[in-house]
Amino acid sequence: MSTAHSTKHSAIVVGTGPGLGFALARQFGRELGEVALIARSADRLAPLVRELQELGITAHALTADAADLDGLRGTIEQAVAVMSPLKALIYNAAAIQPARPMALDPKTLAAELVVDVAAPLAAAQAAAPALEANGGGSVLFTGGGFALYPYPEMAALSAGKAALRNLTATLAQDLAPKKIDVAIVTICGYLAEEGRFAPDTVAQAYWDRHAAPADAERPFELTYA
Repeated sequence: MSTAHSTKHSAIVVGTGPGLGFALARQFGRELGEVALIARSADRLAPLVRELQELGITAHALTADAADLDGLRGTIEQAVAVMSPLKALIYNAAAIQPARPMALDPKTLAAELVVDVAAPLAAAQAAAPALEANGGGSVLFTGGGFALYPYPEMAALSAGKAALRNLTATLAQDLAPKKIDVAIVTICGYLAEEGRFAPDTVAQAYWDRHAAPADAERPFELTYA
């Protein structure tokens, strides 16, 4: 990882896969100049980082498991330490295991809620001091329509997205005085290769929220439908 760069700002994307996570990394990296990609697998991140670097974006690959809260915090702090001033944290990780509620092991539910709710909070807490020191910024969470329309086949994810939505509402109030805009992007639909739910198109909505002027009306939830 090189610290020699002339970019002005940076973003961190937690949960970077080849779909929406990569689209978010590319969007924010292109706009800000520098981005850190965090995922569990270094092998999966390597080609994504290469592609970003070929576009002229300073990109870093860092590994962390969202289920390991202390490890996730440490990785975010590590990214902040080597990058340009942080302006955006995006949490895009989720535990996705289909199960109806009566077939759902409560221990499995508890483990999924760590990834879906506790880890976003840990990530925000780790990034907030840097965002505040840099004059403010954004904390953006990937939400889902299951928060509004619970789906029995995805009982754990439905509960997790609903809890994250509520957490976002309260966290937004805590961080607003520090000039940190907190929002959840509630994606009411399934990602697709083209059209409104193409990853690049969805990623643009995240950027538009980040770039919105501070005096604009910015509710804690951006419903993307």
